[in-house]
Amino acid sequence: MKKIFLSTILIGALTGSGCNKWLDVKPVAQTTKDELFQTQKGFRDALTGAYIHLKDNKAYGNSLMWGNIEYMARNWEVASSSNVPLMNLANANYTDATVRGWLDGSYEQLYKIVADANSILEKIDAKQSIFTDNNYALIKGEALILRAFAHFDALRMYGPLPGAPGTTAVLPYVKAVSSQIVEPVTFQQFVLEVIADLDAAEALLKTTDPLTKYSLTELNPPASSSLPPVLDDDFYMYRQIRFNYYSALALKARVYTWMGLTDEGNRANAAKYAQMVIDAKDRTGQPTFRLGRESDRASGDFTMSPEHIAALHIYNLNDVANGAFGETGSLMRYDLNVTDGYYYLNNLFPVSERGSDVRWLGMWAYKTTANMTNYVAYKKYIQRPNENQRVLQVPLLRLSEMYLVLTEAAKTKEEAETWYRAFAAQKGVPFTTGFSTTGWENDRKNKIIREYVREFYAEGQTFYTYKRFNVTTLPASWTYTYYSATAARYLVPKPDREINYHNN
Repeated sequence: MKKIFLSTILIGALTGSGCNKWLDVKPVAQTTKDELFQTQKGFRDALTGAYIHLKDNKAYGNSLMWGNIEYMARNWEVASSSNVPLMNLANANYTDATVRGWLDGSYEQLYKIVADANSILEKIDAKQSIFTDNNYALIKGEALILRAFAHFDALRMYGPLPGAPGTTAVLPYVKAVSSQIVEPVTFQQFVLEVIADLDAAEALLKTTDPLTKYSLTELNPPASSSLPPVLDDDFYMYRQIRFNYYSALALKARVYTWMGLTDEGNRANAAKYAQMVIDAKDRTGQPTFRLGRESDRASGDFTMSPEHIAALHIYNLNDVANGAFGETGSLMRYDLNVTDGYYYLNNLFPVSERGSDVRWLGMWAYKTTANMTNYVAYKKYIQRPNENQRVLQVPLLRLSEMYLVLTEAAKTKEEAETWYRAFAAQKGVPFTTGFSTTGWENDRKNKIIREYVREFYAEGQTFYTYKRFNVTTLPASWTYTYYSATAARYLVPKPDREINYHNN
């Protein structure tokens, strides 16, 4: 029998303090796939292993979150011209051997995550009888979202411009663990496969996900709480750091937006799913998620965790953030010390607009080390000094994106202004006069692009935003002309040879 190996995870039970979250785990052993999938715990271990692969440095623990992809969007400065590979990455010279290695590594990691999900999905139906309560639906639903999420980001990174996808095959949509090469499919077929997985996940999770029954407060008990957990099975606490029911809806809104809102069907679906997330209520009638606001920023919750729809728990995020963004970290902007202290940031956050903007206030600071003169550090992931108050998670899907989707999908000026005004009010963005009375659609587009940059800085979304709009130059009214592009910048090469990621 062919041996297929999966990392298995020793999952510690939650203690009374609530500090040992289920993701605070390390791989400890290996077992054959047939052995692993004999028990419910084996399926859970495999699912946890997939989440751990999401946190890999080649994926959302660095490269696809705040690392390489943000250099591709020119959100970071290459501090040393002697760093030739990083200069080439920022300049979209994808032929550089080191750059190709980085890009190939992220491609490989995304398809490893797909393989993790497929290992679960190919076995779970035949083993349905071993599951208790709603575990079958929950595990299968999460695995389907994992597969869709990883595939979709492979498409966003390595696929064609969505405005001109063509009819040729682009990428493989892999739905089985196999030693056989999976042939690529067209853009149109690929996105249909993504939607199909999300439709299936939505159906499974709609009535089974604890997040549709309990509030985030109940599912995220504070360390000081003396109350018993609301669930007997604590594996399904902390739902916002898993791919939950609402993340399936939010990802569908993102996918339909990527497909193009000039198509009426895509526009209607993007708006439908975004509004379903915004309208979500817990059993007390309170909104399940809310937009991040000034009180969150002031308390040191810089990633705005109340609006996280899906996130990754990174147990050492404090050390990671200090190392990457701190005084000696390499992730920074060069910013001339002009009259009021900034230059690049004056364009991204105009002085006349930023007085109450929560993405600006206290979020940027000059580095003080001698060789870092005029370099600006970003503080989004810097943690509170008190380790018991830290938010050790990075967002994968956020509520703010749903408001921007609805703003962009709106058919009338009045509707677009309603959604954008609701977003702007919480973020501290002045919006008293509405969109321009002449050419309001173009004004909306420019504001949407800028908001995606400001809102999702260091979250890997700027490059995808520029690619979706095929941005060649940014509007002179809101940013320094540091960024220019051609379509070639957005056509990121796949590995030279087709890589087939399976677990044998």
